[in-house]
Amino acid sequence: MNVRSIDLDTLRRDLETSEQDAYVRAMAVRAGTGWGLYHCWALIGAEPPQWSEVLWEYQDHAFVACRVPAAVLAGLCSPEAGSALALGPLAVSVPAASGPAHQSRHPSYARHERAPLPVPAADVTIAPADRGSRNVPQTMLVGEGVPSFPEPNSAWRAFFEGDFSLIGAQGVPDDLARLRFAEGCAWLGRVHVTPTQLVVAVEGSHVNGAELELFGESGRSSRRLEAAGEVTFPLAQGLPAHAWLWLKRGTTWLDYRSIDPRSGWTGDLDRAGVEIEVPVEPQAHIEALIASGEGPHVEFKEYLPTKQSRRTLKTVAAFANGDGGTMVFGINRDEVTVTGVIEDKPPTKLRDHLVDLVRGTVIPMPHVEARDYRIEGKLILVLEVSPGTHPPYGLSTPETRDKPEYFVRRGASTFPAQPNDLSEAVLSRRRTEGDASSRFAG
Repeated sequence: MNVRSIDLDTLRRDLETSEQDAYVRAMAVRAGTGWGLYHCWALIGAEPPQWSEVLWEYQDHAFVACRVPAAVLAGLCSPEAGSALALGPLAVSVPAASGPAHQSRHPSYARHERAPLPVPAADVTIAPADRGSRNVPQTMLVGEGVPSFPEPNSAWRAFFEGDFSLIGAQGVPDDLARLRFAEGCAWLGRVHVTPTQLVVAVEGSHVNGAELELFGESGRSSRRLEAAGEVTFPLAQGLPAHAWLWLKRGTTWLDYRSIDPRSGWTGDLDRAGVEIEVPVEPQAHIEALIASGEGPHVEFKEYLPTKQSRRTLKTVAAFANGDGGTMVFGINRDEVTVTGVIEDKPPTKLRDHLVDLVRGTVIPMPHVEARDYRIEGKLILVLEVSPGTHPPYGLSTPETRDKPEYFVRRGASTFPAQPNDLSEAVLSRRRTEGDASSRFAG
């Protein structure tokens, strides 16, 4: 990801001459008898996934989602306060902006997005001229026919992020606006990997002359493209470790994607548009885990956690604070005998119950995936925990809800985290993302 500065006058002219639509989400606060814009997010040139127009209006806060011509947003670039902006049924007064704006580029299916965009995009951030004078009324948000919230941060996460949990560290940003410009030049579509080949759909209106590269630990292949369509890479030795796809033109990347199942840059493969068709024999998979024994990334439990025994999930928090890991339920404490879990519900219900317990106990919610296997006629549940992207992760139980507990993994055991452990988890994730970002400049 590379960042550059843009003069506000240049950004204003680009918006004024745009013929595209903008899909806007905005938060406003009461200003006298009207509304003052506090924060605006807009996607220009593409419709966001699961888009709908809506208005949440409260006594001192308002949230609106609407579609407007992109040219209307030029008013966000003025160094003078007082510009009027019509956002659907809401009229807002725009505060003064401070330049320059800052632009950063993101690939398709960027993993930190709650609703990933299937095309690359350039994000432009506009700062307010006077941050100190901006104030969000800290009151309960109760309105007629709209969701109610105990405070503004929860309402913001629900409206902008779709997160209604009321538990989260992310709050109302202090930027005036974040404008996302969809890039339709060329991008990577769905990726399908089999044991013998990788097929990737390349889409866009300016594909001719671009280069598609498959890069991995054990080799590199590339194709010069003439048009959009499917491109096939043979995999004589299977998918290489640490595999990436790069779509580029010269020294500039057009799109990129990690297709390594263990990569912290991929997260949920299906969510990232990647399908890996690798046949796995369930018994062999479980036997391999059992043979490896408990360790930094594997833990066995005989019983599934319940609301009364949810402290078992401290290991989920520890895995998320580290490099991820796997919990296997239905294995005796001897780490050898397959006992199976109690089947008082269908396997799908047990999987959902397990994920729901994680969602209600570990904060923030890490990415997890539950699978069920039938071994020797006994039901085994496996919980895969991905490396967390927003550490530290803590355990929040009824007894500790006001003060979450944090854990780390050392060897085959889970320990309470010390302050330096949490600092290292955060710094390690930042270093990982920073190192990777520096490799993507172009």
